[in-house]
Amino acid sequence: MSALFLLPGLISLFLVLRGKLETAFLSVYLPTLLLLPDGYDFRLPHLPPISAAQSALIPIGAVALFRLVLSGLPSLMDVLIVLFMVSITASEVTQERVMNDGILSAIVTVISILFAYAVGRKIIEPGLRFVTVRRLVILILLLGPFGLYEWRMGQNLFGVFGQRLFDAASVHADVQFRSGHGRMAVSFNDSELAGIVFGMTAALNVWLSYMDKWRLAPNLGKRLSKLEKYHIPGLLLLLYVYLTQSRGPQIATGVGYLILQIPKFKNKKTAIILASVVIVVGAAAAYQYFNRYTTVSDPSAMNEQQGSAIYRRQMNELYGPIAAQGGLLGWGLLSHPILVGMFSIDNEFLLIHLAYGSAGYFLFILIAAETFRRPLKYAWTWQRREDQAMAVSMLAALAIFWISIATVYMGEQMPQIAFLLIGWSQSLMPGATANSAVADDVPPARFAFSRVFR
Repeated sequence: MSALFLLPGLISLFLVLRGKLETAFLSVYLPTLLLLPDGYDFRLPHLPPISAAQSALIPIGAVALFRLVLSGLPSLMDVLIVLFMVSITASEVTQERVMNDGILSAIVTVISILFAYAVGRKIIEPGLRFVTVRRLVILILLLGPFGLYEWRMGQNLFGVFGQRLFDAASVHADVQFRSGHGRMAVSFNDSELAGIVFGMTAALNVWLSYMDKWRLAPNLGKRLSKLEKYHIPGLLLLLYVYLTQSRGPQIATGVGYLILQIPKFKNKKTAIILASVVIVVGAAAAYQYFNRYTTVSDPSAMNEQQGSAIYRRQMNELYGPIAAQGGLLGWGLLSHPILVGMFSIDNEFLLIHLAYGSAGYFLFILIAAETFRRPLKYAWTWQRREDQAMAVSMLAALAIFWISIATVYMGEQMPQIAFLLIGWSQSLMPGATANSAVADDVPPARFAFSRVFR
């Protein structure tokens, strides 16, 4: 039955060969990425497990990567991403106890990060911006009923179906409980990761709301336009973030919504400076509060949430020296030391340092910095309000991601989603608000496949 998860890849490949790259991206890759767990996978002999979303990504990503290579001088982010992939591959091949495991791990990482980044860089802009945001919002909203079932019944239906129908061992039917209710995880198999995706989608949805308010939306659709008029999608997405009961994404979403107020100001540059000052001051205050919150004299008096925060503080303190001992290439993702009682490393920055060494960690920090620089530059310099609003929404979505992964690992579909948006943020173009027709709406032409690579 698990062979069914190769079907999205075959459909994607068929569409790409027919010259319908945009259709493959919008109607095959995005639904499998957001609606199917990463644990819905299939493994061919001598190859790593490939999820349904990864199988759909491979044909699209190969074309996007080919376009990126032929597009001329690479950007700074392009160079950083390639160096990051080289660093990870070197770490995995040389540092893992079993070299074959390291090679397979590196292959999965290249697919999930490099291919997704290339798709974001070369497929979406300029013509698919609007339809991509709309598709993302609609797909995420569809997860609501499944999340409410988790919150009330304490079971993940994706895990139940995966285990019973496909014998998928890596998806979980049981969910974590907090305050007497299940934590919403849906297709992301983890409530923290789900919270990040919901927050990022909420940030992008604000751009749709602005476009509808300013009557600049090319074709929002009658139902979605009516819902946006009353801010229903935005409120639902915030409700989803709340139902995950994940503090990191909730705090990060709050920061994101502060950034999203920038388009409301007449002087955008003043608004950017003001928001930056508020965020820096808030971060300093939050750091002080975290230190006080995790300093407990009587362990028996702390609650579950406080215990989780204390675990993260101790994790950073104890794993930090071990990560430093890993040197330039680290210990390897599968071979790094694991402390007793601290199997879960809930900090992606720490995990990158531990697994891939100072080289991978330094490049990851540079990628984060460049992720903020480019959209911030666009928001500062672009003149059209719809373009500024898109740059600000992208900035907010990526801020939610980078803040949140200081409290959780970057697992499941998260690398694909994050680096898809990172690539997209690097290719934003002014004036790219028209909803271009996808390939299904265009009469087929001869030699369509040859145009795919242009």
